[in-house]
Amino acid sequence: MVTYGNGELCSKPLCNSINRDCIQRLKVYCSSAKQKNQTNTPNCPPKDGTFIKCFPPLGASMRDMCDAASSCQKNAWCLSDHDRHIREIQAVKTDSIFCQDHTFQVIKNYKKGKGLPPKAVWDVATGTGEIASAVLVPSTQTKDFAHAAQQLLKRPHFNPKVKHSDTWPHKIEHWSALCPGTQGRLGLFHCQQRIISTMRKKHVDCSVAVTDLLASLHAYFPEDYEQLLTALKNGTLSRNGKRCSSEEISDMKRSSQFRDRYAKYLRKTLHQPETICQMLDDWFCRYKVTSSDPVNRPAGGRLDPDRLQPLFTIDTKLAIDNCKEKACYLSDPLPIEEMYQPMYPNPNSTHQLTECLSLRGESKLEAFHDRFAHFANCGMRNSLADNLNLAGTARYNLAIRHKRSLVLPENPKVLNEKLVSEQQEQRKKIPAGWEDVAPFFNHTELSYVNAMAKDVGCSQLPFQNTEQLPEDNGERFFSEYMTITMPSLKGTKHGEFDQCLCALCSKISTKNVVFAVASPTKKKAQTINNTNNNETPPAMRPSTNNNVNSNIARQQASQPKPPPIWNIANTLKTTIHTAALGAPFTPIAPALMPMQFQIPHHVQPQMMPCCDKCARWLTIRKGRPPHHPLCSQRYSST
Repeated sequence: MVTYGNGELCSKPLCNSINRDCIQRLKVYCSSAKQKNQTNTPNCPPKDGTFIKCFPPLGASMRDMCDAASSCQKNAWCLSDHDRHIREIQAVKTDSIFCQDHTFQVIKNYKKGKGLPPKAVWDVATGTGEIASAVLVPSTQTKDFAHAAQQLLKRPHFNPKVKHSDTWPHKIEHWSALCPGTQGRLGLFHCQQRIISTMRKKHVDCSVAVTDLLASLHAYFPEDYEQLLTALKNGTLSRNGKRCSSEEISDMKRSSQFRDRYAKYLRKTLHQPETICQMLDDWFCRYKVTSSDPVNRPAGGRLDPDRLQPLFTIDTKLAIDNCKEKACYLSDPLPIEEMYQPMYPNPNSTHQLTECLSLRGESKLEAFHDRFAHFANCGMRNSLADNLNLAGTARYNLAIRHKRSLVLPENPKVLNEKLVSEQQEQRKKIPAGWEDVAPFFNHTELSYVNAMAKDVGCSQLPFQNTEQLPEDNGERFFSEYMTITMPSLKGTKHGEFDQCLCALCSKISTKNVVFAVASPTKKKAQTINNTNNNETPPAMRPSTNNNVNSNIARQQASQPKPPPIWNIANTLKTTIHTAALGAPFTPIAPALMPMQFQIPHHVQPQMMPCCDKCARWLTIRKGRPPHHPLCSQRYSST
């Protein structure tokens, strides 16, 4: 389902397999009777009703079951796949580079309905390639994804140093306000793609021109290039030991074959801005057909022999000028040693070349867009499309983290001979082609199995490197951002540079957001704090924003002391009665996280409300208890 998002591709092959099995059994039946020379053989049993009494479910039924199973918590670890995938995406962290972009192909997978339809998906990838956030937005304007971006940057484990974008330095003021001190860079992929998109792909010189264009922007690290050429010429890179000649290597370099096969073994060093500008001018003169200065800058290109068309279009010159103008934003902000992570070869490998894992996440984000559009199928309901996209994104991140686990730590104190030998011995047990394939996608189940093994007295846990899920911080992805998060922000104003100014984004952290209960006798809201926790609530922590500090201080000074816990029910009952007469219910903070309460010893925990809607229900106790859309108990079995 995650690969195709199509129930018919599961249902119809199942039915076809049953029918083929029936034919095979009839062949065996007739062949056996012929071998025995039987003349009065009984008739073959009918297929429908006798051989096949139960048919597989239809494609629509499979989609319904997949959607229902994704939100079901009736498993041994009491956590649905929907919530687990959300928390796995929330666990993505970085301390170096992140990049952001929009993609439009994913929108076709969602059913077109009433309301504001989505126009794009805004997603973020780290330097390793993990997807940190992906939300549906009604437009590509900055204010539509400002809330998601600010909540992402408020994660305690998300501290980037560099930001890559396809439009940098556009909206530099917005990102400087969100993450001051972070350097901005223009993505290399988009810079070269804007030039390549203006070229005629069917021209005879197009492939060679693209190779020369990439050489004008970056160069391969000499040591890596030398080791690769040695492996190609001595035959260790080939399965049958074929040795490549210099002519064969030159032919591969003229096409994309060399880059597709061997780029992972080569580190790229980007040229300096003036070098890029000069090499782009030389490249343009080499392949253009006409020249305005044939003496000093002659044209070296030619028309296509079949179509009699030049390689460049009228937009190529404009794209090159734009690239030269933004060449100062292309250079790497970090040294070449920090832009790559070396993954040493598998002991079973013949070539023994080190794979260089780049931290330029923009190319990885674009590669993710190719498979992102195929997690779900066209025209699906929002819940099913979200579950499939969440599952595909979470598995994609787990696969990246599994491959990055093969990278040895850079700290020399941690890196020792014992650690290297242990990793090499472990890698010998797996073929080189299978070691970067993630064996498991549900680490919560692995933790459950480890707990079972520990309970029965196993001295060694069966799974050593299991990942623990973080607490849900309230972030929602894909269509839930438009249907749950954005309606709760209705009426929220934006800053001068399109920053989100909601109460949640104005706080330092998104954890332990405290709800407020309105008092009927006083217009000021009264906050109920959790005194059992010695940690200072986020609203009372110091902030770098002086305006926020002053507003919070004035608000806390004007608030009376919280009422006792035994007066909460009477206060809520009077509040609801007053609201029915026309008095509004005005909380201090938006109801985005579970409510915190001081729980006395004589009060049972299950009687305590988890959000403001559940607190109101406690005064009535009719029907099932309601929950806020972002309440953690909304989908629980209780």
